[in-house]
Amino acid sequence: MFAPVAAAVLIALVVAGISARYPLPIVVGTQPGLLIAALALGAALVVIALQTEPEARKPRVGMSRRELAGLLAWWVGALLVPALLWFGSWKAWSVIALFVAIGLLVKLLQIASHFESNVGFRVWMPFAAIILSFGFLVALGLVLGRTNLPPPIVSALNAYGPVEPPLTPPTRAAPDLSSINARLQRSGDLVLGGLPSTVFTYDFHGSGVDVYLANLGFPAPRGSVGVQDPPGWWTEVDGTALRTGPKGTNFLVVAWSTDVADRFAAALTDQLTS
Repeated sequence: MFAPVAAAVLIALVVAGISARYPLPIVVGTQPGLLIAALALGAALVVIALQTEPEARKPRVGMSRRELAGLLAWWVGALLVPALLWFGSWKAWSVIALFVAIGLLVKLLQIASHFESNVGFRVWMPFAAIILSFGFLVALGLVLGRTNLPPPIVSALNAYGPVEPPLTPPTRAAPDLSSINARLQRSGDLVLGGLPSTVFTYDFHGSGVDVYLANLGFPAPRGSVGVQDPPGWWTEVDGTALRTGPKGTNFLVVAWSTDVADRFAAALTDQLTS
């Protein structure tokens, strides 16, 4: 039992260490905690499978209930790995993880069918099945309807308000946005949801607009819309507009309206591509 736990802990520490120096979860497109949990669990399951005799890795005639329960528990763990990746991802590849999870669920049910059942039919069983089915559909709807914003986007939205996050001295020069009459108010470095960034807050017509620069492009949340002039993506969350620019500019604008975000994006694109 020690080896699977050691493998899980080792993988978790390695992934956490890499993520502290390089935004691996942002590149992969998965929530950091769920990515670490899925990889750690997967490593533990691989070790368990390698330590198990080949004939015990699939159900067979004469297998005891204890052995069958252990096999079922392994497949439950295998199902959790793609389920965690699907639940935590905001990129299109999450659909692949979802189909893998569905396939593993079918396998899980197939293994569970090997258990002998002495449970007879009862009058209350159809009602229980209806209630459980309804609860499953409600839970599925809540999961599919979740916002699941990337961590940098969540942090940028939280920072766009009266409570300003602590900053360190900026390592990037502030873009000159005097062409649109935007005046720099503050600047500094911060780790924005796992993505090292520099924030510049500009005063524009008496209100603040946040501009973030990073070494990587900011991840587009589900539901965002691709736009042109300049090319990038746009979305609005609870009345706050977010806008990025062309590939390679790696900026994010957070403003109170789409028009303002578009003006900043155009000015930033001119600055960063000239």
